[in-house]
Amino acid sequence: MCGLGGILRFDNQPVERAALEAMQRALACRGPDGSGIFAEGPVGLVHTRLAVIDRAGGAQPMTDGPLTVVFNGEIYNHRKLRRKLSDAGANFTTDHSDTEVLLHGYRRWGERLQEKLSGMYAFVIWDAEQKEMFLIRDAVGKKPLYIWHDDSRIVFASTEAAVQAGIASGGGRKLNLDRDALRQYLSFGYTESFTLSEGIRELAPLQWLRLGANRNDTPRLSAGARRTPAGENEFVTLIEQAVETRLEADVPLGCFLSGGIDSSLIAAIAQKQLASRGQHLRTFSVSMPEAAYDEGPWAQKVADHIGAEHRVLRAEPNVESDLQLLIDTMGEPLADSSILPTYWLSKAARQHVTVALSGDGGDEMFGGYERYVALRLLAKHGWWISKAPVSRLGGEQKSHSARLRRLIEAARYDNEAMRYFSMVRLFDDEQLKAIGMRPLTWPNDLSLCPQRDDLNDPADRARWWDLHHYLPADLMRKVDRASMAVALEVRSPLLDRQVVEAALATPMKTLMPGRKTKAMLRKIARRYLPADVCKRRKMGFAVPIGQWFSGPLKPMLANWLLDAPHLESIGIKRGPIQAMITEHEQSRRDHTHRLFALLSLSMWLHRRADESV
Repeated sequence: MCGLGGILRFDNQPVERAALEAMQRALACRGPDGSGIFAEGPVGLVHTRLAVIDRAGGAQPMTDGPLTVVFNGEIYNHRKLRRKLSDAGANFTTDHSDTEVLLHGYRRWGERLQEKLSGMYAFVIWDAEQKEMFLIRDAVGKKPLYIWHDDSRIVFASTEAAVQAGIASGGGRKLNLDRDALRQYLSFGYTESFTLSEGIRELAPLQWLRLGANRNDTPRLSAGARRTPAGENEFVTLIEQAVETRLEADVPLGCFLSGGIDSSLIAAIAQKQLASRGQHLRTFSVSMPEAAYDEGPWAQKVADHIGAEHRVLRAEPNVESDLQLLIDTMGEPLADSSILPTYWLSKAARQHVTVALSGDGGDEMFGGYERYVALRLLAKHGWWISKAPVSRLGGEQKSHSARLRRLIEAARYDNEAMRYFSMVRLFDDEQLKAIGMRPLTWPNDLSLCPQRDDLNDPADRARWWDLHHYLPADLMRKVDRASMAVALEVRSPLLDRQVVEAALATPMKTLMPGRKTKAMLRKIARRYLPADVCKRRKMGFAVPIGQWFSGPLKPMLANWLLDAPHLESIGIKRGPIQAMITEHEQSRRDHTHRLFALLSLSMWLHRRADESV
C-alpha cells in the first residue's frame, strides 16, 4: 500500500527531477516507510512505501532487466502466481514480494496479467526495451490512478494533488475549472472519470492504458465475468477464502467493527481463521458523541461473541482542520461527510495496526439499500404514489417523513434512471439553477445500465449503476483517501473479485427478495453471529454533522459559505445558500448533504486559489 507517480515525456526530453520530487512530497502521507525515484531520460517514476508485505525486499521503484514498476495495493494471490512463474523459469530475487510478481507476470503475460490478479491495485510498468509504459487499475477501483497530459508529456499519480504538483513543477499552466465536472459534483457529490481540474482524469476500474514515447493510446477496459449464479454455500466458501487471503501481513493487522452485518461477518470469519492459528483478532470501533449515531454497544456484543480483542477508540475530531487536511492530500473535494468518521477511525486505529479489514461492499453486492426496494415499489405503484402531496413532508434526512418525500418526488419521473437519481442526488435541476448553476443535460434514452439488456429487476439495474459509478467514485475514494492520509491499509473481502463476480451473476431477487435487504448475506451471517445482530437494520457510518451545522459548526459554515468569496467566484449565488442554511436551522428541510458539498467545494477553491497551477 503506497503512493505512486511519474512522468513520461513524448518529446524525448529528460524528465525534470524537481517535478518528481514535488510529486513524491505530495504522496508522502501514503508511504512513510520508504521512497524512491527512477529517472531515465524521458521517463520518471516515484514511489512512497507503506511496507506491509516483504518489508525488507519490496522497495520501489523495482527494476528487473528492462522492466521497472511502481505499485500501490496488494496482490492476495501473489504466492500462487510466484510458484507458477517460477515453474516457468522466472528468477525471483526477493523473499515474498508481491511487487516482483508483477514484473515477472507482465513479462510473461503482458496486459493479460490483470486477468490473473486477485487484489487491489494500481500499477505502472515501464518497458525500456519496447519504450512503452503500461498503466492499470483494479476491477473495483479500490486504488486510484489519475492522469493528465499535454502535447509533450503525461503526468500520473495516486492522487490529484500529486498530479497537480508534477504539472506545477514542470512549468505547467494554471488548470481551468471543469464546469461539467462541477455540475456532476453538485448533483451527485463526486466526479468520475473527469475531475474539477480541467484535463485531469481518473482511469476507470479495470481500465488500462499503454503509452509509447511517440504515441498516446486510447484507454481500454478489460472485463469478463461469470454468468453462473451462486448459492449460499458457495458464497460462504468464497467469502471465507477472501478473508483468509487478506490476513497475510508482516505488520500488525486488525478489523473495523461497527456492529453492522457486513463488518461483523468479516470480523467473525477472520477471528475463526486466526483462532485456528492460536491468534486473536483485534477489532476497532470509534465512539460517537450522540447515542443515535453510536454503534459501540453492538460492536462490543459482536466482539464478545466471536472472542475478538475489541478496543473502542476515542477520536479527537476537528471538523474544519481535518476536512481541510483531507482536501489538501486528495487535491479534490468529496461531498460524502462520512469521510470524516472514516478518517477519525483510521487515524485512531493506525496507532495500533497498519492493516485493517472492513465490510465495504456488502450493500452494493448483496442488496443493502432501501432505495433498491423503493425502485421496485415505484415500478409497480409509481403512478399513484406520484399523486401524493409533499408540502408538509421533510425533516431529518433519515426520518420516515423525509424518506417518504423522496419516494413521492421520485415517482413523478417516468424514466427509471431519473427516479433513481432523484433519490441519490444532492442538488436537483431546479436547485442547481437556483444557486446559479446550469443543470445537467439528460438524454432521452437515459438508463441505469445501458450495456445490459438482460437485467429485468429494477434492483439489478440500480446495483449495476452503483457498482460502476457510486462505489468507485464515492465509497472507494472515501476509504482510500481517509485511510491513506494516515498510512493505514484497508482491505475489503466482500469486494474480492470472485465474490463480486458471483454476486453479479446471482439475481437480486435471490440476494434481496421483496423488501428483505441483504437476505442472503444475513442467512450467511447467522452461521457466525447472534440472531439479533443479523436482523439489525442498516445504520450507516455517519456523524450528526447536520445537527452540528445548526450548533457548534454554525460559525464555520457561515465563514466558508457566506463570508468567503470562493463560491461566488465561480458563479454560485450567496442568497440561495443563506436560504438553505435558514431552512436547515429551522428544521424545515434537511440540507445536510448539500451544505457539506458546498463546504468541501469552498475549501477546495480556497486551496486552488493559493496554487500556482
